[in-house]
Amino acid sequence: MLTRTVIAAFFLTLGACASSPDYVEADDAYDYGYSSRKIAENRYRVNFNGRNRADVQETRDFALLRAAELTLAEGYDWFEVVDRETMTTESRDYRAPAAEFGYHETRYVEQDCGLLACRRSVRPARYQTTRIGFDTSRPAERHAHSIEIVMGKGDEPEDGHAYNARDVMKTIYEQA
Repeated sequence: MLTRTVIAAFFLTLGACASSPDYVEADDAYDYGYSSRKIAENRYRVNFNGRNRADVQETRDFALLRAAELTLAEGYDWFEVVDRETMTTESRDYRAPAAEFGYHETRYVEQDCGLLACRRSVRPARYQTTRIGFDTSRPAERHAHSIEIVMGKGDEPEDGHAYNARDVMKTIYEQA
């Protein structure tokens, strides 16, 4: 019981440091932020969707940070990443306004026919044109990182693929 209290206090202390506006829980699967899903007793799928300005490394770090938080919250000491995937999507930034002004020239052709002959007249016309819209020429990249983790207690495996949850949290918070 005391251990859970210490862990809760640890989270509250570190939670104050996690005030980064980019490290938030996602509202849905396509929103920016972290999300996680329990697969088995000690196995989770952790996702982090970055904003347009987030780089690949930031999305990876935040996915590891969420994995470390889950590991400690579930009462484990370390986790191992057994599957990982980074996705990059490119979209257009529709927020840049653009305006075009110009002239459009045309000709009107009129034909008036009587009993014996037709009379044809051509009348030029010039119109001012205005188009206000959004410039879609600038692409924006968005990165997402997904990892599947297995959690464990006690000593970390000797193979060197496991992460100590407390060390991960400490390192990422120091970098922020």
